[in-house]
Amino acid sequence: MRAQITLNPSESKRLIAKGVVALPNVIKALKDHTIILAGGTTNGFIAEELLGIHFEKPSYYTIGIIAGGKPGLSMEQDRIPPYVITKGKPRGNDFHWKSYLTQLEAGDIFIKGGNAVDHTGLTAVLASNDTGGTIGAAWGPVIQRGIELIVPIGLEKLIPNVREAVEFMAGKATDEAIGDKAGLMPMLGATVVTEITALKILYNVNAKCIAAGGIDGSEG
Repeated sequence: MRAQITLNPSESKRLIAKGVVALPNVIKALKDHTIILAGGTTNGFIAEELLGIHFEKPSYYTIGIIAGGKPGLSMEQDRIPPYVITKGKPRGNDFHWKSYLTQLEAGDIFIKGGNAVDHTGLTAVLASNDTGGTIGAAWGPVIQRGIELIVPIGLEKLIPNVREAVEFMAGKATDEAIGDKAGLMPMLGATVVTEITALKILYNVNAKCIAAGGIDGSEG
């Protein structure tokens, strides 16, 4: 049997969130270890799925955001700080995720969304912060300690070649930009979860992306 479905970006994010939560390593980490759920719009949906909570807007679960045709920052008064979840329980809002980086251990998981993915599974994320944003702070400890990095990302962010894009941006400052200037940070070695991955995890079906784009809420 074949079925054709159309998803808008928010529906894709919800599907991806459900796929991430169903990953065996995430299930185990939720029970026995620690999950750092970095800020991000898709991660807002994941927070809801992991913790059984509801946000007025999952988009509040981020600092960097692309909206109104330009990259920028979310409204500070609306932001929901990233969760650190240990053995199924979120730590208090006064516990900053960076505080846990020195305590990372085998079995822990770091989840960070991205802004670019290609057909090979390479991903990258935009960073306007001068020190490289979330991934700039986390990359060293995560990679050095062998912590699994999960990147939930929708196929609306599919680009031709992530490596080429990173190399095109590297070593060259941007002189002008619409919105905030941003660098492109690669996230090698990640477990990438797209809509296709999520459908496989949840329903054991094979899926392909056959078209993209639209209007009236179906952009992406």
